[in-house]
Amino acid sequence: MFIHVPDHFSSHFVFDMRKHPATATDRSSLFFVFCGWLCGALLLCLGLFELFSFLTAEQNNGQSFLLVEIFAFVIILIALGLIIGATFSFIRSKKFIFDGNSFTIIYRPAIGIRHTLTEPLENYAGVRLRVLFVQSGLFNKSRYIIDLYHKDNNKIIPLYISTKNNNIRNIWESYARQFNLPALSIGDRGLVRRECADLDKSLKELFAEGKLPYIASGKLPAPESLNLTDKLRETVITPKGIFWDVFSSLSLFIAIAAVFLLTAGAVYLTIIGADISGLYWAIGGGVLLATAYFFLRLFCSYRLILTPKEVTVIKTLFGANIGKDSLDNAYIENVELSYNPTIDRYSLSVISDDKIITFGSRLPVGDLLWLKDFVIRKLVGN
Repeated sequence: MFIHVPDHFSSHFVFDMRKHPATATDRSSLFFVFCGWLCGALLLCLGLFELFSFLTAEQNNGQSFLLVEIFAFVIILIALGLIIGATFSFIRSKKFIFDGNSFTIIYRPAIGIRHTLTEPLENYAGVRLRVLFVQSGLFNKSRYIIDLYHKDNNKIIPLYISTKNNNIRNIWESYARQFNLPALSIGDRGLVRRECADLDKSLKELFAEGKLPYIASGKLPAPESLNLTDKLRETVITPKGIFWDVFSSLSLFIAIAAVFLLTAGAVYLTIIGADISGLYWAIGGGVLLATAYFFLRLFCSYRLILTPKEVTVIKTLFGANIGKDSLDNAYIENVELSYNPTIDRYSLSVISDDKIITFGSRLPVGDLLWLKDFVIRKLVGN
């Protein structure tokens, strides 16, 4: 049994099952490994150059530069750490072999003994779709992962990994059909299971067959954060007010700081008698436009409209419509809460095979749960 082995190492991975035995190897990207080697080599050269330069200076001057020598040693150690870490990350890998009935997993650690185990396909619960948030220094990204789910994390088989959300639901459902296993996703109430035969069924069809998971009443009164207007042919849901949080405050601070710095710079150049070049104003104008864009986004609002034919999300700015996105009710397969790890918020997602529209990313989670159940009941006519 493996101990503390990650589910995957790669950010781009495809397990092609068209031929048996099918094999795939999951390891760190060679590009990032090469970047680690290159940065490590450059730092190593810098550290060695500094060390030998100051050692020579000590011999000529007869005095010690202890702090400089320590700094050079630290640089060398960091460089060696980068080179060794990049090498180990490339050596470490997991190889998967599928013979049509069972999977063989071969784990090769960077240091230690290679482990092998075999698991029959029938022991896997389904094909799971999940999003993993990855932080790399100051940068972050989301990995979209499709895997064969097993209750033992060491036996999970990655099928598809990508940092791009391109056609991901169709790929997920394709793997589920290929293995004739349920499609699994992570919802607000845990693991959501949909049988392979139900993948193309709409919410209304699933409801008619009694296959929808538990739905709360979803009836009035609506949460205080929502303004709900129930008309004869449509229901309009609008968030009340503007929701401010740490991200809104940060955007406002950046907007004020950008204007202040641009103005202060112009005043200072005028006082010292320097000419203010056109490049300064061009850069300043670009900064102001970008600042104005992000500042105005704080005042954007959304309106969710439910009709017997479609679900529509309308984007507004100070009451004026500036965007529209719709989904035909006949093609809606799921309504769930989706989590955006980048901003640590949930939003309501209305999902079909080809499209996902979202609403309410600034609403409290409890209100989104009520809204989800309300929308589902409207879509299934209950």
